[in-house]
Amino acid sequence: MGVDPTPFTPACGRIRIRPEDFLVEEVGALEPTGSGEHIAAWVVKRGVDHQTMVRRVARQLGVKPSKVSWAGTKDRMAVTQQWITIHAPDAMLPELDEEDLSLQRVMRHERRIRLGQLVANRFCIRIRDIDPLQAPCIHRQLLDIQRTGLSNKFMEQRFGHRGANPCMGSRLLLGDIGGVLDAWLGTDGPAWPLAEEDRRRYYDQGQFDLAAAGWPRKWHAEIHALKMLSQGASPEDVMVALPRPVRRYWTDSVQSSVFNDVLSLREAAGTLHSIGDDDISWTHDRFLDSVGAVDGDCPVESATGPLWGRKMRRATGAVDEMEVQAARAYGLTDEIMHGSSAPTGSRRPLIVPIAGVSAGAGFDEHGAMVEVSFTLPKGCYATAVIDEIINRVES
Repeated sequence: MGVDPTPFTPACGRIRIRPEDFLVEEVGALEPTGSGEHIAAWVVKRGVDHQTMVRRVARQLGVKPSKVSWAGTKDRMAVTQQWITIHAPDAMLPELDEEDLSLQRVMRHERRIRLGQLVANRFCIRIRDIDPLQAPCIHRQLLDIQRTGLSNKFMEQRFGHRGANPCMGSRLLLGDIGGVLDAWLGTDGPAWPLAEEDRRRYYDQGQFDLAAAGWPRKWHAEIHALKMLSQGASPEDVMVALPRPVRRYWTDSVQSSVFNDVLSLREAAGTLHSIGDDDISWTHDRFLDSVGAVDGDCPVESATGPLWGRKMRRATGAVDEMEVQAARAYGLTDEIMHGSSAPTGSRRPLIVPIAGVSAGAGFDEHGAMVEVSFTLPKGCYATAVIDEIINRVES
């Protein structure tokens, strides 16, 4: 049987029209021991963002949100399932069964779950506003991606509102605290929605109370920062008071931007799928074993790109030179990326395997669809797969 020479042309489609169209299930996080100071719970949430879930679970148990731990954050516009742990030695096992958030398989556990303590995420995604007859073509494209591996780029959610996180992160690493606030709260940096025009102009004019009044109540960090400024706090005071995870999101996004730039350079050079003498490689054995992949189904090894930071292992030769230049484009020097405020740093595979792919036409009360399923290693983005199989139309 010959290979179809017709190139794949992706059709248009929409995802995330409703939470039930985007299902995520964590794979291989932990097995509760049945005893200990922590409570482990399998959380099912629908249309709830991560921080809201944490606050609601903490309130249910009467503990601070800092007592709640997780292996990975999950999408808001989705139905997601994952393990969390809560340090609550004296609390009764909680009961929470609401339409948008429930705790299942609640048990005692000996220790908190650690960030990154999972192997993979399993996805089932319904694509809407698409001809369901596209399903066979999409299935063939998924099989091609499974054979060659998926480009492991960071997607738009990594870069935050307005895509501004890298701007704030690079300024933070460079010590330009005033510049961080100008991009975060004012009119500097990437473009902002028209609805934010007045509040950002008020910040530029030093009218911090008016600026704070213009932000929706759910934007807690922005409002708190502006109130501090209105009371005479310095930009440095504001930055110290800012929750550490927010600052980490910003600096991590700089790492992600540099990584994406390196990935694009290698793709343009035709070296994305190869491993050269100057490369540091990454094996995918743990993921492949966890999903029961058969030899030859997926790539088992790939080259890596940089997540610059204090402990990052550097490549050699031409690869290192390219990665250094990519960091320089953001004003990042060796001294900055190894300073006390720099991220830890690591390597990230440029190509990752995708397993368990399927695609089929379907129909429900909301109309026709194409439903796709696949499993990805932790830290990878389902939307990167979606962008390989359709032209995504924003909902």
